[in-house]
Amino acid sequence: MVDPTSPDLPPLPSPTVQPPPPPATSAAAAPTGTTVAGTTGGGPANPRLRIAGGALLAVALCAGGTLFGTMLGGDDPQPVVAAATTSPSLTAAATTAPVTTTAPVTVTPSPVAPITAPPSPTPRPTKSKPPSYQNLTARQWKLVAKNPDAHIGRTYVVYGRVTQFDAATGADTFRADVAHRKMADEYDYETNTMFTGAEADLADLVEDDIFRARVTVLMSYSYETQIGGETTVPLLRIDSLTLL
Repeated sequence: MVDPTSPDLPPLPSPTVQPPPPPATSAAAAPTGTTVAGTTGGGPANPRLRIAGGALLAVALCAGGTLFGTMLGGDDPQPVVAAATTSPSLTAAATTAPVTTTAPVTVTPSPVAPITAPPSPTPRPTKSKPPSYQNLTARQWKLVAKNPDAHIGRTYVVYGRVTQFDAATGADTFRADVAHRKMADEYDYETNTMFTGAEADLADLVEDDIFRARVTVLMSYSYETQIGGETTVPLLRIDSLTLL
């Protein structure tokens, strides 16, 4: 098989065998004292030897030309390097090799437990210290009645007689005459005062009842009188009440 990479050269012409030159016909042409090949004793050369030598030379030249032409134009074995570099199977395998693609890895996040705040401690109800109710003297009570707003929030013990507790005042408010202690005569309670409290605590109270009450000073209170005037009195809240 002819190598496709080998140069395409034209075949060389076979060498032409030149016949040997004719022998000298005269012994006088050779210098004196020399021996001419093929002659003995200076005589003429043997014709048979000349013909045999020419034939051998022609055969050698023909054989050499044939060998040289075969090397240039004959079927030479393909070079290993050329076959390796131009092998179609290797080239196809190299170009058509499948490309391995790594599949994407999906990472699923693990669920995170919600952070729960620790429960706040339940505040314990603070026990408020019960207020202490002050017993008054006659003078102290007159100071409270004179300026109730200066004693707002103060707690006292007072005594009194109900003077008005009707539809005009309502079920949770009444008017009474008050003193700093229990008086011997009901007319000795002198200070006009307004009281307010829980309706349930006042359900059994009526006019002319004598009572003792623990109270808290709220403020001064003004209201219109039946004769068309206006008066201002202390307003006390009843915290507890006892009929006397």
